[in-house]
Amino acid sequence: MGGTKFMVIKLKELIKTAIFAVLGVIIIIGLVYFFLPKSEKTAMYEPGTYTAEVSLGGETAIVEVKVDSKKIKSVSLQETPETISVFYPLLEETAEDIAKQVVKTQSLEVDVSPQNAYTAQVFLEAINQGLQQATIK
Repeated sequence: MGGTKFMVIKLKELIKTAIFAVLGVIIIIGLVYFFLPKSEKTAMYEPGTYTAEVSLGGETAIVEVKVDSKKIKSVSLQETPETISVFYPLLEETAEDIAKQVVKTQSLEVDVSPQNAYTAQVFLEAINQGLQQATIK
């Protein structure tokens, strides 16, 4: 006798084997994805302090923007002339509120009350100028 052998494979076992093989590949890919070191975010800003001018009623105030390589650290209103404080009494309050929101959200898209819309817009434009100076090109 020639010794011909037949191998019988049951369809059920074949399906189980294929499912376990697919699951094994998915688990291996998941482990590789989660345990490989993540690439660091590239720097967005040149660290430092940048200033921009706000012109209101013929007077100028200085807006100071401090950034590190990846985020906005602080925004503040510096050197406000007395005439600006008199003619725009909500400037300092609005500036503080917007500065907190910008630092918290890391964005210039902040909530502004309608009564302070003009003052807020001028302040946001100055912050934007400071951030443009800080942005790595």
